[in-house]
Amino acid sequence: MAARGHGTIIITGGMPEPKPQYVSLSLGKAGVRTLVTLIDQAYGASGVHPASVTVDGPVAPGTAFDPDDIAEHYWTLHAQPRDRWTHEILHSGAPR
Repeated sequence: MAARGHGTIIITGGMPEPKPQYVSLSLGKAGVRTLVTLIDQAYGASGVHPASVTVDGPVAPGTAFDPDDIAEHYWTLHAQPRDRWTHEILHSGAPR
């Protein structure tokens, strides 16, 4: 992707806020955010857009966490113009 000068890497995450009762899971989700930052630092200038979609609930068809609705976030991130890149979208189940 860096050699071509464009591309998108999207990582799926969850748990937008750390929770003391879920230390191991919270650390892993913090790692996802750090990975996105490190990829951006290494390859962002080459045109590679790293980002994450954070899903704050159980994914299930026909609910506020419908996979088709969540998939729209992936396309939104991929299609963003370079001057407006964002590195995380939170799907909280609230209507857009």
